Amino acid sequence: MSQSQLITEILERSVAQTWDEARREWSLYEIYEADEPETCLCGHFPIIELCVLRNRHNGIQASVGNWCVKNFIGLPSDRIFQAIKRIRRDPSGSLNPEAIQHAFDRQWITEWERDFYFTIKRKRNLTEKQSAKKLQINDRILRHVRRQR
Repeated sequence: MSQSQLITEILERSVAQTWDEARREWSLYEIYEADEPETCLCGHFPIIELCVLRNRHNGIQASVGNWCVKNFIGLPSDRIFQAIKRIRRDPSGSLNPEAIQHAFDRQWITEWERDFYFTIKRKRNLTEKQSAKKLQINDRILRHVRRQR
């Protein structure tokens, strides 16, 4: 992995000319788990957890590994991937606020579903209907983060 290669690649796609300014131009647009290994902008291969970043100023998108997004750009992608792994292991598990908000921002879930999830998130005993709805939401989110070639 090369931090300098990542910086060079991000700067080439940015409006700003310095790293500190350029990294603030980028936001987390999408996360996904690739079914086949891909390569990060830093040159690291293989990676499965990828983040699509979008530049607020020029609209350019870049796919970067989760590790680089967390450590160099400082976005909360790792928290979202932790929640995804948790519900993949246990479909009745709970998503964290970052994952719920990410799913809502991407229109994977409705406003009602987001609010519902925040309401039941900490409850230990859900009704049968609440459990079924939570499983449905978890399943939909898992389908959205799986990207196949």
